[in-house]
Amino acid sequence: MSQSLKKEYRSKLRICIDILEAISRVGWAQQSYLMREANLSYDRLIKYLEFLASRGLIVINQSQNLYSLSDKGAELLNEFKRF
Repeated sequence: MSQSLKKEYRSKLRICIDILEAISRVGWAQQSYLMREANLSYDRLIKYLEFLASRGLIVINQSQNLYSLSDKGAELLNEFKRF
């Protein structure tokens, strides 16, 4: 397989950070936007969103199906960028 066709492995942490960064760029994000920006299928995105919500890193607006960073999520993202 040529080098250009090789898929790059992303850790679970990197995927979570990609999602948090995408949300931080727009404030409130839709699932379709997050799927595109984090390069995830719908099923995988939902699993990660549930994980992030269970840890208090994102806030979910159920009625509009939108996602935003919590204070804790913004703090984690800032610490990750510092690191």
